[in-house]
Amino acid sequence: MINYIAPFKLLFAGALVFNLLFSILSVISISLIKPIFEIIFEKTAIITDNIPSVELNFLEQIKESFFELINLIIVIEGETLQSTLLRFGVLIFSLFLLKNVVKYVGVVMNTKFEESVIKNIRDSVFIKLNSLSIDFFNKNKVGNLMSIITNDISILNNSTINAFNTVFRESFQVIIYILLLLSISIKLTLVTFIAGGFILLIVRIATKYLRKYAKRIQQAMADFTTTMSEIISGIRIVKAFNGEEIAISRFVKDTSNYIRSIVKYQKIGALVPVFSELAAIGALCVVLLKGGTMVLDLELTASDLMLFLFSVFAVMAPIISVINAITQFQRGYVAAERIFNVLDEVPSVANGINKNVKFQQSIEFKNVSFKYTDNIVLDNINLKIEKGKQVAFVGSSGSGKSTMLDLLIRFYDPIEGEILIDGKNIKSYDTKEYRNLFGIVSQENILFNDTVRNNIAFGYSNFNNDDLKLAAETSNCYNFVSKMSDGFNTFVGDRGVNISGGERQRIAIARALLRKPQCLIFDEATSALDAESEKLVQNAINNSLENKTAVIVAHRLSTIINCDKIVVFDKGKIVEQGTHKELLENRSYYTNLYNLQYNRE
Repeated sequence: MINYIAPFKLLFAGALVFNLLFSILSVISISLIKPIFEIIFEKTAIITDNIPSVELNFLEQIKESFFELINLIIVIEGETLQSTLLRFGVLIFSLFLLKNVVKYVGVVMNTKFEESVIKNIRDSVFIKLNSLSIDFFNKNKVGNLMSIITNDISILNNSTINAFNTVFRESFQVIIYILLLLSISIKLTLVTFIAGGFILLIVRIATKYLRKYAKRIQQAMADFTTTMSEIISGIRIVKAFNGEEIAISRFVKDTSNYIRSIVKYQKIGALVPVFSELAAIGALCVVLLKGGTMVLDLELTASDLMLFLFSVFAVMAPIISVINAITQFQRGYVAAERIFNVLDEVPSVANGINKNVKFQQSIEFKNVSFKYTDNIVLDNINLKIEKGKQVAFVGSSGSGKSTMLDLLIRFYDPIEGEILIDGKNIKSYDTKEYRNLFGIVSQENILFNDTVRNNIAFGYSNFNNDDLKLAAETSNCYNFVSKMSDGFNTFVGDRGVNISGGERQRIAIARALLRKPQCLIFDEATSALDAESEKLVQNAINNSLENKTAVIVAHRLSTIINCDKIVVFDKGKIVEQGTHKELLENRSYYTNLYNLQYNRE
């Protein structure tokens, strides 16, 4: 946490100073009880300050010096009691005005400090997520990650940073009150300490249970966030299959688990201040009994006893605030664990240092094997993709075609073997610079809730309007975009919902072409489209392939018959490769796929 607080140390120091001033002024406000009591009541009290003079200790000297200063300000010899009270009233009002100004400035600085730290952490988590490899997202639910960025970081603020400020401010106030109490009577203060020890015992016992239930709360919160994310993302399926009741049932069950967890947490947390306050009140009663006896025995003045009692009452609030903040630390601790687990995550795909990426000859898979978990997905693959050639991957579902693309663009690294570009291992290159070689169009291309222009230019800024127009024309999307209400400045809606699937795909092709990649990758780019849209998108693909290196994963064999090389996969192995004509002549795997697709014997 210190690393995230350090950039805002001046704000922290300013908030600290104003918190300290507020604590001092709060104690001074309470201490004015003594002169009020002396001015109004002790003139007629039966028991007066007829206490034998004794040598004062350091704290008592400070206390007496302070009250002498107050008397010099408010008491002028020869003035009436009403004039003294008026002057005293002005002093009290001025003091409380100053205290509230200090409090206001302190609150503003605290808020700015807390929110700045939380923004820093939230930004860091999001930046970290963007730096992690694809396998991390395969292992973690989207809703869980959303819960960390939103809920956990908010809890970290409320339960840790905010609580720390509370503990610091109120603890300092408690210390000043204790010094005031000690300056009045060491005996009475010791009685108060006994209650304090009991309170600490209660907090220590409760802490163990609070952390356990805090973990359950965070997990329950992540569960219902995940459910909510899944249901909203898949709302079309929910509606299509009349699954509203199932969706609602899942969400209600998750929120019920959250309620149960937080109620259990609050049952323990709420008992801590109850027992703490009862212990403090018990101590106060003992103080009243003992202090009253000391007044009667002339060991203490009535005004000092009243000041002590008011101070004990006043110190209860900051003590309870500190206890509540300490109990809240447990939720903050659990939230921090989840947050820093993400921040400590190391990408499985390590970034190289060489930024001078060149592709002049070929990309080669050399003895490459890969698995996601336990099952081998690719087994000892050897393949060369020459520059300027168009290579197609075909095979049944799960044969390893798309995984080849994932390895090619370094979403994953092989567990064995290596991938070379012009003879150099791609691991040696800076990942961003390496990926700039490729323009990628997948089966389901995500468009963002932004303009057509910004979707095409996503992640790329080195272009002009002519480049944009050329990419749009080549991808067959220029005509329909020009007819939109705001042309390239038209918003496409969340995930491109305002346009058709074929239009989304053509915009995705334009996005791939704009950056003028050296190698185009098409991952079943037409398989989810109807016949008319497929034809338009296929024409766009054909336009884009001119004089380009391309790797195409295709389900429909008719779309890749003109490729320079067709590579056939089966169960993670390359079983044959060649041109369309050569593979048909082999009468093997490819021929079977072709015959199945076109119902030939």
